[in-house]
Amino acid sequence: MFFNSLGHRGTVTNPLERLFSFVDSPSERPWVAMGALGIFILIGASWVNQAQVLPGVSTSDTDLPGPVVDIIWSEDGLHAFALIENDGAMDLMIRSNTGTWSSLECNCNATAIGGSNDLWLAGGEGGWFGVMIAGDTNIAPRSLNWPGAAPDIVSLDGHLTSGWLIAEIATTRTVHSWTGLDVSEGATYAIEDIILDEIESVTGGALIIGHDQTNNPAQGLSSEVLLEAGRNSSGPPILTMLHRGAGAPLHTIIPIDSPLTDCIQNCLIAIVGGGDSIYGVTSDSTVGKNMYRVSGSIGMETLEMDRQGALWFHSENGLYNMQIGDQNPTLVKLPDGTPSDLRSASMAGENVVLFSEDGQSRVTIDPTAQHSLLRSLSLLGDLILVLTFVAFFGFGGHALLRKHGVV
Repeated sequence: MFFNSLGHRGTVTNPLERLFSFVDSPSERPWVAMGALGIFILIGASWVNQAQVLPGVSTSDTDLPGPVVDIIWSEDGLHAFALIENDGAMDLMIRSNTGTWSSLECNCNATAIGGSNDLWLAGGEGGWFGVMIAGDTNIAPRSLNWPGAAPDIVSLDGHLTSGWLIAEIATTRTVHSWTGLDVSEGATYAIEDIILDEIESVTGGALIIGHDQTNNPAQGLSSEVLLEAGRNSSGPPILTMLHRGAGAPLHTIIPIDSPLTDCIQNCLIAIVGGGDSIYGVTSDSTVGKNMYRVSGSIGMETLEMDRQGALWFHSENGLYNMQIGDQNPTLVKLPDGTPSDLRSASMAGENVVLFSEDGQSRVTIDPTAQHSLLRSLSLLGDLILVLTFVAFFGFGGHALLRKHGVV
């Protein structure tokens, strides 16, 4: 009926008849089968390539005025507190549960943020210190009792009643602890060439990362510096060197509040990452016992650990993930259109969030999507693809063997 409606019926039917007669010819069936196999291989390769794309990834615009220097999320991953670089200055900004960012007025020159998912802290020039409840829209300043002139706060972390900070006066940086509103005397490290950059509260005290300004020709640029800070009830904190070595500077400390695995002693209390290395720190202050210099981490710009204990890091070679204890990380294939200049990794609820270098784009990764029904169906599709390939190869090979009288 359909062909009768065409003006040139013969023009259409003749090629079709020739095609079907060619396909039906016993002498040509093996070649038809092999041709179909080739087409199927091309389609299957495209299918497999698409199946390798990490599921649960989305990209959105942020409209932030500049790069994200540091960020903390609320427990539900809806609200956020961020330090944003804006034309050379630092702005405090908050994110509402609708995804809208707005500036936070503090009458201060903010220099650092810290705290937890439910309580956010901020520090600034002249010893300015502020506290706010996660998800709130106002920050409350607190007047700390400094042992001397109020310095600029470089980094801080802790809770409302106690915590740690690095302060700077002129070019000298000191480590302090605070209890209530009282700040301890400052501690400096014995080696003047070591500069203290960031501090994080961990079980039993605090960890500090820094960099070394010396240049040892025999060792190269010694830039991996990790210190431990312990409280001192009668004076400044006690600083202990845990690690000092060649390599790009360390830039991330991830505290681990509860052990990832059952352990009786020497539990992992933190993960520390730098430009080309990832280390584990145990409760006995051992470094590098659980982690090591990771293949593929050269040029690593950012590092985060999800709720399942998997590490995610972005280096000059792309985005990787790995389980603690794995020998090698896995290079992640992101969907087309995902920014490649990813920085500032953080956890927003159950999701891993990274921002582009200019802060304009946000990439959200749902780690659980790798184990979802869609992922299972994708793997099932891969299995069907392999079985079909085997079937095509078997039938095609059998046909060729029959043609040549082998079977």
